[in-house]
Amino acid sequence: MRSALEWAQVRTLAADGLSRREIACRLGINRRTVARMLASEEPPRYRRTPAGSQLDPLVPVLRRLVEEWPQIKAPRATEVLRGYGYAGSVDVVRRRLRELRPPLVRPAQRTGYRPGQVLQLDWAEMPTRPKVAGRERRVYALLASLPYSGAQTAFFSFEMTIESFLEGHARAFEWLEGVPRECVYDNLRSVVARRDQDEVVWNQRFLHLRGHYAFHAHACTPRTPREKGSVEAAVRYLKTGFWPARRFGSLGELDSQYADWRDEACNRRRHASGRFLVSERLEEERRTLRPLPPERFDWSAARIVRVPADGYLRHGGCFYRAPASLVQQRVELRSNRDEVWIRAHGITVASYRRSYEPGTWLPAPVMRAEPPTAPPPATLVVPDVAPPELADYAELCA
Repeated sequence: MRSALEWAQVRTLAADGLSRREIACRLGINRRTVARMLASEEPPRYRRTPAGSQLDPLVPVLRRLVEEWPQIKAPRATEVLRGYGYAGSVDVVRRRLRELRPPLVRPAQRTGYRPGQVLQLDWAEMPTRPKVAGRERRVYALLASLPYSGAQTAFFSFEMTIESFLEGHARAFEWLEGVPRECVYDNLRSVVARRDQDEVVWNQRFLHLRGHYAFHAHACTPRTPREKGSVEAAVRYLKTGFWPARRFGSLGELDSQYADWRDEACNRRRHASGRFLVSERLEEERRTLRPLPPERFDWSAARIVRVPADGYLRHGGCFYRAPASLVQQRVELRSNRDEVWIRAHGITVASYRRSYEPGTWLPAPVMRAEPPTAPPPATLVVPDVAPPELADYAELCA
């Protein structure tokens, strides 16, 4: 077999105008070899004739197995082939199964959106744990992104509860000053209570929210995050563009910092793929949104509890005091991210700023009085009495 160098030399000399006979003489090779090299578009290389595999005669059997059982695994297929005389390894069967059963890949399709048509939402956990209220905490953000404009907003919380999820929706709609036609989600437990392929059973509290604001809902196909690519990109942008080097002492302070960044940087940028101003399209979307309902949605958590003798009700590891007149009565303890309040007979009787430091008592219990101190010993006053003169005493005795 000739080398790649000889093939290159032959083609170079032919390009210089030399004949095949002269090329053969210069390089000392046969003219027929020169003709083959000139006809070949690739340099010569050694190709080993495949020796074949003992599985080759049994490929029809394996193909029938795959047609009848599409999800059959290589170990079970090897056991079946043993009955036909196969003595090779499982790895050979596994490689042949990949050829007969190529992986199913769903093609991606870019989707266009109209103004105010879709809002995509998803939870994200922040990459670091800041120290708040004396200890390190996980911080979660419910991201809401508009695919048409690329605008986003977020609601931060220390917990991913259904109440935080509902509150994040209400605050996002209030910031948008309207309601989009449809909201798109991953298969969150706060949205999808149960799913059987294409049949979705919605969470009951989410249905209450959906009916209050009157929007359509769509749950993405499981394990297909590209169906909500806008909010996935918003999560990445939040983690890299906003979160690093942030310092805050409470969620309210974090909300303030995020609002400044969102309004001054995030939603004023030029969109990376569309090359348009996000703020201009956001204003266009706001004009097409459905109006907000007249009443605000109640997203708070509520439970009925009996007031103990000391009047303190426990919530989230902290204690909040009810009025003494309600001891041993049932009241409604309500809470959201920032507040805890107590209602009795339909009236709010106590309200507190929510504490995230376990063991906090609001208000603080009355401290026990110190025992009284012993009075100092009494001081006796002895009168100063002058003794009588001796002369006077002798006169009396006479």
